[in-house]
Amino acid sequence: MRNETKNAFIFATIFTLLTLLVVSFPILNYFSLSLRFSEVNQEVQMRLHAQEIANTISQISPIQKVFLFPRSIIYKTALLDSNNQTIFSLIPEELPYFSNDEYIKQGAFLFYKYPLLPNPLHAKFLIVQKELSYSQVIFDILVIIGVVLIGIFIISYLIIKSLLKPYIETSTRMNNFFDDVMHELKTPLGIMQLNIEGLSSKYKDKRLNRSLAALSTLSTLYDDLEYLIKNKTITYTTEQLNFSTFLEDRISYFDALSSSKEIELISSIQKNIFITMNRVELQRVIDNNITNAIKYSYPKHPIYISLTQENNTILFKVKDEGVGIKELDKIFMRHYRGDIFKGGFGIGLSIVKSICEKYFIKIEVVSKEKEGSEFLYIFESR
Repeated sequence: MRNETKNAFIFATIFTLLTLLVVSFPILNYFSLSLRFSEVNQEVQMRLHAQEIANTISQISPIQKVFLFPRSIIYKTALLDSNNQTIFSLIPEELPYFSNDEYIKQGAFLFYKYPLLPNPLHAKFLIVQKELSYSQVIFDILVIIGVVLIGIFIISYLIIKSLLKPYIETSTRMNNFFDDVMHELKTPLGIMQLNIEGLSSKYKDKRLNRSLAALSTLSTLYDDLEYLIKNKTITYTTEQLNFSTFLEDRISYFDALSSSKEIELISSIQKNIFITMNRVELQRVIDNNITNAIKYSYPKHPIYISLTQENNTILFKVKDEGVGIKELDKIFMRHYRGDIFKGGFGIGLSIVKSICEKYFIKIEVVSKEKEGSEFLYIFESR
């Protein structure tokens, strides 16, 4: 449910941003027109204010000794004579030069020149100044954009969530099915392995050894599938591991598989090498390399496994004298198999690569057909 909501949220966000990008041009045009409309509206208001003051001035009585000039918080005014000389001014800024223009924009201010009828003040022109303001336009545009984008986001979120729901339900059913299958397989595999190991130690029969080797292969494949299924749903926590003893245990585990082909696992392991890594992921790296080495080796040819440490660098190497690799550039691809007759699903090395990328482990592969392969893993301490 959490992943469904997260995916729907991401898709809705991307869709909303793309929609905003598409409609940005008409929005900019609308914004430009709105600014011009606001400016025209302010010009009209300035004209009306100028007419009110002109009416007030025209009503001054010739015998009136005192005249209180109208004042406004929004508008500032000035009076000019016929020579454009200032008679009276409430405008702190320098007045612009007017030619035939009624309106002049200067900086953040708009000036309007209004002609007056003959009056006792001997004023020829009235100048009105107003600071241009687009705050209301910007606010309206932002509200419109916000409402539209929120509406698009909510609608796209609901649509995408409804479209993803069948997929999520199918994916959940499949995951539950695989979890149940893996759980049901684990118990019989363990029981068979324990029983065959007991019989093999009591009755020295090659058929039992071959059965035990086949179970080891199945167990490795099971572990790979389990890792693939759980990798995206759980977090693998790290711990400090004794790489040396861990590797020795895994080599012992593959004795039956190597014995079935009369292959000797020759190990050279430096003692007490420690590494901080998840146990399951380290096992996947080791098991897949040893399994592949046994699978692609010729019978009665040894496999060399080494673990050494040089300063802060740990080197883990698996070398065989097997068939070699034809296409080195493809071996870490999912479902790639060097030999389709050897079995498997081709997922082991792809898992190894993903784990190495996670822990910044370098991989070096050297191989020659019919002579063998060497896989070297370089663990740098971080």
